[in-house]
Amino acid sequence: MKLEHVAIDVPDPESFIAWWCENLGFRRSAPGSAFIMDDSGTAGLEIYRTDKTESAPDYGAMDSMTLHIAFVSDDVAADAERLVKAGGRLETLKTDDPSFHMAIVRDPWGVPVQLCRRAASVFIG
Repeated sequence: MKLEHVAIDVPDPESFIAWWCENLGFRRSAPGSAFIMDDSGTAGLEIYRTDKTESAPDYGAMDSMTLHIAFVSDDVAADAERLVKAGGRLETLKTDDPSFHMAIVRDPWGVPVQLCRRAASVFIG
């Protein structure tokens, strides 16, 4: 099976979508859609505010290892700095191991964005 999307309940879907499109290279799958796609066009997120719960999850209160969305980055430190300037908050930056650079930057809604540069992909084939 092929992964289609991951859904995220956020307090302000339109602002979330705008920030992720502007700063992480996503685009809407169709005008007005709640689905956004990465620049490969093969991975996506559904962004919404459900009426099933009183409020969206408090991602900022969660440990980033409970949930994070990871991106490949050619320059982890520069991308982390760029996201912080756009309103994110740096949580972790590790660039001492030449085979693996990693940062966690929380977006303005507290969702952890992991930036990774690996010497070898974690995916085979």
